[in-house]
Amino acid sequence: MKNYTEAKNMKELAKILKLPKGEAAKVEMRTDLVVAIKKAVEGKRLTHAEAASRAGVGRTVITAILNGNTTHISTDRLIDIVQSLGLSVRLKIA
Repeated sequence: MKNYTEAKNMKELAKILKLPKGEAAKVEMRTDLVVAIKKAVEGKRLTHAEAASRAGVGRTVITAILNGNTTHISTDRLIDIVQSLGLSVRLKIA
């Protein structure tokens, strides 16, 4: 017997968590930014300190992001970090 609910996408997760309408897109965008940062740091084999230096932020900020703790990190800052790691950001509106 399972004691949990599975979400197949961000929209389902937002519904399960009873987030206000429209929050799913924000959560998905932030998640995509974090995943991009993780992939860039791992792909370039950067230490947290090296990634932080490139991004112009403290090492603890990079460590928090890589651990999925982005509560106190703005979306703008995530975008800046992604760009500082050599990636570009594009927003698709459908």
